[in-house]
Amino acid sequence: MKDKRAILNENTNLTAQYHHDVLQDKFRAITDDQKTNRIDFSTRLNPMGSVFQYQNDILDLNDLINKSKGQIGQYPDNRYLELRNAAALFVGKGLTSANIVTGSGICEIIRLVLGCTLEKGDIILTPFPAPPEYARYSMLFGARVIPLPPHELLSAEDDVLSCARVVLLSNPGNPGGRLISRKELRLFAERCAEHRTLLIVDESCIELCDPSQTLAGHIFDNDFIVIVRSIANAFAIPGLKAAYAIVSENLTQFLNNARLPWSIDAFSDVLCTAVLNMEGGVNSGYLKDSRELVQSQRNYLINRIGRIYGFSPQPSDANYLLVDLKDLFMDSGTLVGNLASKGFLIRDCSSFFQAEKQFVRIGLRSQEDNDILLKAIGEVLTETSKEDARERLEVTIESAVAGSAPASRGTCQYYPCHFKGQDCTFCFCPFYACEDERTGGKWITGSSGNKVWSCENCTYIHQSTLSRQILDLLMEDGDTEDNIKKAWDKIIKPLL
Repeated sequence: MKDKRAILNENTNLTAQYHHDVLQDKFRAITDDQKTNRIDFSTRLNPMGSVFQYQNDILDLNDLINKSKGQIGQYPDNRYLELRNAAALFVGKGLTSANIVTGSGICEIIRLVLGCTLEKGDIILTPFPAPPEYARYSMLFGARVIPLPPHELLSAEDDVLSCARVVLLSNPGNPGGRLISRKELRLFAERCAEHRTLLIVDESCIELCDPSQTLAGHIFDNDFIVIVRSIANAFAIPGLKAAYAIVSENLTQFLNNARLPWSIDAFSDVLCTAVLNMEGGVNSGYLKDSRELVQSQRNYLINRIGRIYGFSPQPSDANYLLVDLKDLFMDSGTLVGNLASKGFLIRDCSSFFQAEKQFVRIGLRSQEDNDILLKAIGEVLTETSKEDARERLEVTIESAVAGSAPASRGTCQYYPCHFKGQDCTFCFCPFYACEDERTGGKWITGSSGNKVWSCENCTYIHQSTLSRQILDLLMEDGDTEDNIKKAWDKIIKPLL
């Protein structure tokens, strides 16, 4: 029997392992179930907030909406001349509308460029880690993606560059946030051009970092550079769909012919044109204030998060932080899910790291919001520690009932947490948090800013005789919580 023809082609099937924010959408759904308002730290939006809320005397949203209403009944001018001219003036560097290609977002533009350049079997180089969209769109056109650490990518040998059809990277990097200097990237771009390798630079957050490091001034005589810019991230207006690419005049003609027509709606066209026409361009008051806020809150959050055990924020130049959780007792998915249940969204970066659940990305917001997030992290860690302690207690009791030896300290990296020679039958105290300062315990301010109960000066649970007596009582028939109360009243309380 003749095999039936597949509905989707082979390349489309290969992209099934890459999902555009499906996991993040799941976490958003969790926050929607909460009674409190959601606070979203998962994006890379300007922490200053919407440009329309900055100074109403500069951009009047209602006036702009009224202006666009008259255009709803007709097709937009597919040339988008006003938007392209505004983008050129915004960036400066001698650009004109002849250097601008428009699209509904950075993903659409990247996909457009890849679709116009890649053929089956082509090689595309990306940094590792990189947004999953880079690989998905490349594979859709039959290309083979080779990820390289950023330093290896920028110093790739000539034979490597000559084999690649495209190099696709973000500056500042996503999710890491490090900025490549214009000097270093310009030299790399020249090498790419020598080998006729197209360099696509995703500059979707550079206005919030250091716009002077853009490659925009080097596209005039180079057909092998495409720079992609986001309007949504820079001005915190993700509900408006418009973005643009900066290219040579030669490339502009071909890409504008190949792009989707009318992909930018009338509202987005009018509003985004007005935003880009703001006085000062990349050095407008709004963006200057935004960069100052980003720098201050980045330093603040790196310092505060870095004091939380298990959280290792990585150096960043951008408006977001990559945080390594390798020393935390929960993985990235668990942390993100627990925070989502409280109404807070951060980005699980497993899709950036080939499913490795070790990293999260946190977008900067106001200091007030950042402090609220830190408090929520502290609550999640405390609650999870209690749950973990209960599970470990059950394991300890079950092991004792089965006749196994008590817990060993031989492999514990924290030994001794109280005193040398301590009994480690109970790694977590079954009475935590007793809140009785007669034990030597006390309330302290934790690294996340929350009040936490510290058992540093309490040693009862690690004294061999007492731990054995407590374990015997916990092993008795009956409810575990009742046995814990009995052990407290009979063993610990008389000693206080």
